[in-house]
Amino acid sequence: MSEKLQQTEEGGEVQANNKTSWHREIGQGIMTAYFIVIAVIYPFYAPGGYVRIGEVKYLFFRNVTLVTIAVMMLVIMASFPGKRCVGRLVELYRHMSVTDWFAYGYFIVVMLSYLCSAYKADALWGADGWYMGVVTQMSFILLYFMVSRFLPCNRKQLAVWLTAAGGVFLLGILNRYSVYPVEMEGQTETFISTLGNINWFCGYWSIMASMGITLYWSSEHRLARAAAGIFSMAAILAGITQGSSSAYLVFLTVFGVLLIFSVQSNRRIYRYLELCMIFAVSCQIGRIMRYMPGLSYNYGNNIYPTGSRITDLLLNGNAALWLLMGAVLCYGFLRVLEKRCGFRTERCRNGGRIFAAVIVFIIGIGCIVLVMHSGMLHTEKTTETLEAEEGDGEPFNHDWGNGRGAALNSGLKAFESMDIVHKFVGIGPDCFAMYVYEIPELAEQLSEQFGSQRLTNAHNEWLTILVNTGALGLFCYAGMFMVSIIRYAVKAKEQPLLYVFLVSLLAYTVHNMVSFQQILSTPYVFIVLGIGEGLVCGNRAEDQMRGQDE
Repeated sequence: MSEKLQQTEEGGEVQANNKTSWHREIGQGIMTAYFIVIAVIYPFYAPGGYVRIGEVKYLFFRNVTLVTIAVMMLVIMASFPGKRCVGRLVELYRHMSVTDWFAYGYFIVVMLSYLCSAYKADALWGADGWYMGVVTQMSFILLYFMVSRFLPCNRKQLAVWLTAAGGVFLLGILNRYSVYPVEMEGQTETFISTLGNINWFCGYWSIMASMGITLYWSSEHRLARAAAGIFSMAAILAGITQGSSSAYLVFLTVFGVLLIFSVQSNRRIYRYLELCMIFAVSCQIGRIMRYMPGLSYNYGNNIYPTGSRITDLLLNGNAALWLLMGAVLCYGFLRVLEKRCGFRTERCRNGGRIFAAVIVFIIGIGCIVLVMHSGMLHTEKTTETLEAEEGDGEPFNHDWGNGRGAALNSGLKAFESMDIVHKFVGIGPDCFAMYVYEIPELAEQLSEQFGSQRLTNAHNEWLTILVNTGALGLFCYAGMFMVSIIRYAVKAKEQPLLYVFLVSLLAYTVHNMVSFQQILSTPYVFIVLGIGEGLVCGNRAEDQMRGQDE
């Protein structure tokens, strides 16, 4: 190749790159605007109050997201030079990560599931009030790809996101203490803030609270840590008071994971103990608020006799005071040990991790024992359980978790009843209800358990996805989360902000083992996936550049 030809080609490459950079800037501007709308405006958007709030929220998300995707598609297509379009597409496929391939696979499986579904009209948009159909699922995947490629992540954006979430949590706390700054039509004790019922609130909370708590733990800057500490206090109080017991699964996940990571250094341990203090102080604030004039805690055992006993213990008992005292003593002891003996956790990091993992494991076993004791599983050979085992072999107690046991059994039986094709691709996105109510045995059981209310999911996200999109869909969907969590953990030492998204993904996943996809939480977790992927790929590109320089 001659020098002149080489210069021409290099010049053409520079022009192409310049052209692409313009398109990239436009794409970044569009995605930044979209992020602000979804992160700041969307949570508070509730015209008409709680009446049809699910439909109103969905229409807002659908319209804004589909318009954004359409515009972004035009921008992406315009960035491909005509003669090199095929080559650029091949390059895009070559640079896809493992997470990208799982997301791409889920996109394909959703289409296959729709094509093989006997309920295409329902599968397209989804069940009324839920709207988790083909259009929504594909929007989630496209949103992930566009966020990961075009949304620049920085702490300012994260601060804006958490500030909006803090406003949502503050409204939730005030509502729980019978203060309603915003008039919401259809207000009852089971609805909270601007998000709807406590299950919807808790789904959103599981993502945002874990992000803010982890940001406090990982932040190096005092001002950012102070702001994250205030947010964490509000988030913890909102989680304790909102009413859903699934919040404690999130607390267990967040504090358990952070305990394991905290043995990296003394500073991390101090941050962890500070979070324990913040948790205890938040409980005491909630306790004091119960006795303040004009405030009345309106969700408790007087409404649901089988409600969360942990909430009562934290807001009425002295457990939080003991936690505060223990955290302060441990903090002071470690400070003295460090100053006088030069104690450094780095010297026994592996042993510390094992110790932390053992503690988390013991706590987890304790939770399983409590769950079994609570009646979720049939563990005692009573007359009733023997009849259940002989009759239908159902592993879960129907009454557990406000009917979650019946929902879990229905999901398992629905999958067992499918033919081989549908076991692989499912019966169609958000078609759970259409299928289970066509099985006479399940329809009768669900009618006895839920009456006129229609069960639209198994109250377990992965089991619902298994029924709706089959084994292939669950493999790809779960793969997205598991691979992302592993990759974030590997890269987090180089990019500490990844800890925030790692813990958030874990918290959402654990929470949704007893919950479901919904329009106020699942879009946010795909944004988390996209931002985390962008950070990981950015680090990878820098590593490649350093390797070339060497």
